[in-house]
Amino acid sequence: MLVPNFDPGWLAAETLPREHGRDLVRLLAALARSSSLRDAARACGLSYRYAWGLIGEGGRAFGAPLVDMGRGRGARLTPLGRRLLDADQRIRDVLEPVFERLRGELRGILAETLAEKRSRLKLHASHDLALSELARACAPQLDLEIDIHGAEDSLAALARGECELAGFHVADALPRAAAAAAALGQWLDPRKHQLVHFVTREQGLIVRPGARIRGVNDLARPGVRFAGRPPQAGRGAGNPDLQVAEEVAAGRVDAGFGLRAAAARLRLDFVPLATERYFLAAARRTLRAAPFQALLRALRSAQFAAAMARLPGYDPGRAGEHESINAALVWIGSRVR
Repeated sequence: MLVPNFDPGWLAAETLPREHGRDLVRLLAALARSSSLRDAARACGLSYRYAWGLIGEGGRAFGAPLVDMGRGRGARLTPLGRRLLDADQRIRDVLEPVFERLRGELRGILAETLAEKRSRLKLHASHDLALSELARACAPQLDLEIDIHGAEDSLAALARGECELAGFHVADALPRAAAAAAALGQWLDPRKHQLVHFVTREQGLIVRPGARIRGVNDLARPGVRFAGRPPQAGRGAGNPDLQVAEEVAAGRVDAGFGLRAAAARLRLDFVPLATERYFLAAARRTLRAAPFQALLRALRSAQFAAAMARLPGYDPGRAGEHESINAALVWIGSRVR
């Protein structure tokens, strides 16, 4: 079956073909992580000569350099180069949910006329930056239909048979973690359900640079402005971690709870507080079926690992491993039936 592949590539000019614009954005992103043009080109699968030419094309298109190639200092992005990456990330953040919705609509439109049968799994899950990467890794073999809900609502939907998978996270040190895990555990039956590791992620304080906030005690200082975490909602709602980061970046608050990856995306400071384990829950019969086996292959794929390497604070090292409910939840003091 056709898998719609919408491309957020947008950078083009009279002297910069769109295909070169796509490669240029990838190259600049690699340079943000490395001071060597040669290393950045290698990471993107580009030749050094082509990468050098791209830098020149981009500079001519904008009328200003995107990369500072000063002798003895390596290659560093100029302020314009960094702004270009910010613009690309903003476009992706806005368009990706639209693309995901359109993919689902197109699959529905074409399903009745295409003869090929594809596997499908419905996942209800709490917000996470890695979910769209998982759907992308699954796309060649599996239609992963993702609906965003709160963690407890997702597990309740699994218990009612409204989805095949439910995604939720538990933290190792955040306040009320044990009580939260107990609330989640009420929907899981060790005799019927099994957990699979998705990712681990770093949770903490997203902090405005210069705010001198190094821990939760600093939040009590007079004048410190703190962003409450937005409530999780359905598919149309924004990602709460990115919303907090945007509030901090805009200067409306000094700090808020969120993920390291969200802080890094907007170049904000971060104070780690806890590691969260993100799990996928499923009925045991689901685990034996072919669609779930396709999901496991995607979780363990090099494509998914590479995507997680681009998200600071994420670790897919145990992705696809089975975990019992008791082992996942009892370690922080919760009890499940």
